[in-house]
Amino acid sequence: MPGPEAAGAIPPPPTTSPAAPADNVIDLTTRALARNTSKDAPMAAPEPPPQDPLLERLAIEAESLFIAHNRTLSDPATADAYRIALDLALLLLDGALAKGHIGDDGYRRLHGTLAAAQLAPDCL
Repeated sequence: MPGPEAAGAIPPPPTTSPAAPADNVIDLTTRALARNTSKDAPMAAPEPPPQDPLLERLAIEAESLFIAHNRTLSDPATADAYRIALDLALLLLDGALAKGHIGDDGYRRLHGTLAAAQLAPDCL
């Protein structure tokens, strides 16, 4: 059994599950999100997101993970926490771009994926 890791060392990725085959990956990078950010626009009841099979599949996968931890994305507080966690991931992604750790293309793809993933609770 290996000893404790040195302070600041990055742990290796988990080896408990094999990498998913490319045809089994939920790719949301091509999904465009339109958000109304106009301050002058009247507040209306939010419309349900359009039917998107890939997003629905992601929602089912995410819900399965949450259920395994005795949570559900259909609970408003849990859904809010899920979205907050994705907001944090987007901030980290912004930092990675600013520091030059990732390029513009990688940033756009990852940002699109994470932003689309924020809609998963709305599909349940």
